[in-house]
Amino acid sequence: MKSRFACVLLLFTAAAQAQQQATPITADAVAKRAFDVAAGPAWETARYFAFTFVLDRDGKTAASFPQRFDRVSGDYRVSGLDPQGKKFEVIMNVNTKLGKAWVDGAELTGNKAAPMLALGYRRYQNDVFWLLMQFKMRDQGVRRIYTATRDDACGHSWDVIQPIFDNGFGFSPSDQYSVWVNRDTGLVDYWDMKLAGSNPEEGPVTITFRDYRRAGGLLVSARRDIPSKKQTVRLEELQVLPEPPKGAFE
Repeated sequence: MKSRFACVLLLFTAAAQAQQQATPITADAVAKRAFDVAAGPAWETARYFAFTFVLDRDGKTAASFPQRFDRVSGDYRVSGLDPQGKKFEVIMNVNTKLGKAWVDGAELTGNKAAPMLALGYRRYQNDVFWLLMQFKMRDQGVRRIYTATRDDACGHSWDVIQPIFDNGFGFSPSDQYSVWVNRDTGLVDYWDMKLAGSNPEEGPVTITFRDYRRAGGLLVSARRDIPSKKQTVRLEELQVLPEPPKGAFE
């Protein structure tokens, strides 16, 4: 009797697996699962983000940009070293692109502030997208295409989807990404990234997501390795709050 029951159970399991395999996987379903695993309801109260975007090259820190961002109001603050090696700070609104800028502690006025505001906006486009990409794949202005299933020799599988950004999307809509979502965990494990303006003869750059941590209910990869360029991006001092602290953008 026990062996017969075991056979029936195995047959039922096999039939269920066959039915599951016959169900087509969609890009929307993969993106939703990745979002639910990393955020779910916590996204609704994740408004204020404070973090430092650190770029390591050849094992040494090449750049560091402390930042604050209010995704509801669009208020944004960033500081660091500009291309000339001078200390800068920008406080702006990324929706209006208006704000204030300082270099070496001196406030810039009039047309002199424009280049620094442009620098601040570029940092927003790059750094905040690196932070929030896995949560933004289901935004308005983003379409998704299922491109492939990837497997490795160890039995791991990934569903690969490509987000397509409308021209009005706030983060570099011409850049191309393939996002690898782990079938077992639902987490994003890799990006394949091809930036607009890069050498067309070069293939995409692969970024490995590591060191997932909880912040404000969100699960965020705090380290992204780029082996082909001998670079690592670290998202340090990450803080996620339902409201911006008083004075955060003053």
